[in-house]
Amino acid sequence: MKQIIITISAYYLDRLDVVAENLREEGVTITRLYEFGVIIGYAEEEIIDKIRHHKEIASLTDEKDVVIPPPEEDVQ
Repeated sequence: MKQIIITISAYYLDRLDVVAENLREEGVTITRLYEFGVIIGYAEEEIIDKIRHHKEIASLTDEKDVVIPPPEEDVQ
């Protein structure tokens, strides 16, 4: 699972609870729900790809995997 931050379009703020419930039904685990339209939670990669294009979502940011080489490796 990856942590995600979702910003809801201002047009849908009056239906934020409905949007959040729909995201839960699709498999998003919501950890924080802010009235100004930000939802923080966790979701699997395939769910993220599915919900990213919902009309209610203005933006969706997910955590990225970073690979750091060991200290003895040459860094270019």
